[in-house]
Amino acid sequence: MIIDLLGHKDYIRVLATLYRKPMYFSQIQRALNLNPVQVDRALRFLRKGLWIVPRTAPTERGRIMVEYSLGKRGAAFLKSFKMFSDDVMKHRVSLGSAEVAELQSLYH
Repeated sequence: MIIDLLGHKDYIRVLATLYRKPMYFSQIQRALNLNPVQVDRALRFLRKGLWIVPRTAPTERGRIMVEYSLGKRGAAFLKSFKMFSDDVMKHRVSLGSAEVAELQSLYH
C-alpha cells in the first residue's frame, strides 16, 4: 500500500495539504490546482487505505458536506516522508538537484 502511495505524487500532495488543516473537496482542488478526477482518485485511494478520515455534516440547505482530515496512518507516513525528504538533501550531488527538488516539492 505504501508503494502505491509513493507511486502517485498527487496522493502525497493531498496528504501534505491535509496536514495543515482539514479541507473540503473544492478546497483541496483549489489548493493543489488539480482537476476533479485527480482529487476524487486521490481521496478514494487515501480513504480506502485509512490515510485520511472523512467527516460528514449536513448544511442548513440540506446538503451533506464532507471534510477530509489526516488520519493517524497519514500523519505517521508524512512524518517519515519528511525525514526522508530532508535527508535526501545531503545526497543532492549524487542524486541530482532536479530529482531532489522534485521530491521535496511533494511535501514542502
